[in-house]
Amino acid sequence: MMDDEHFLARLRDHDPEAQKKLIREFNPRIFIYFRNRIKGGCNFEDLVQDVFGAFFRGLDQGKLTGTAWIAPFMFGIAKRVLFNYFYKQRKHNEIQRNLSGICDLSSDFTEAERLDNLKLSEELNRLIAGLPQIDRVILNAFYLEERSLGEISAMTGRSKHYISVRKERAIKKIRNEIFRRNVYR
Repeated sequence: MMDDEHFLARLRDHDPEAQKKLIREFNPRIFIYFRNRIKGGCNFEDLVQDVFGAFFRGLDQGKLTGTAWIAPFMFGIAKRVLFNYFYKQRKHNEIQRNLSGICDLSSDFTEAERLDNLKLSEELNRLIAGLPQIDRVILNAFYLEERSLGEISAMTGRSKHYISVRKERAIKKIRNEIFRRNVYR
């Protein structure tokens, strides 16, 4: 179906009809790909949309050289999207486990607990504000924006190893300060 160079040229020119044809061809296949690999309630449509978005960005960047490579390129992207999905799920589960070790999330907080948490939050904000700018950028990008070390590395122009070391040192510095000041209980 998608075997002519004319079709690829139309995709590169952002022809809506060619894009619709591509989506009609691959949407069900990619949806099934995710559905067969992810158990539970997941919004598969969002993952499929991520694949198409990455496909069209890759096409604009010249990463696709021929129509024979459309399917392998598309499913290579789907594989990366799936990996990122599981990575984020694992990271989310680790955060939840760590939080549940600190406090019981199912119980209502008493006023004293709420004030303790507020005090801890304020102290954390002060400690983070006292960090060097690069450390604040790294922590914000990694934890709040959920960027990977590679993305932060590209964003800052520093090596991935440098970013990793700075992140770990900043966390260690904050943790040591919290325990030194006896902020946490």
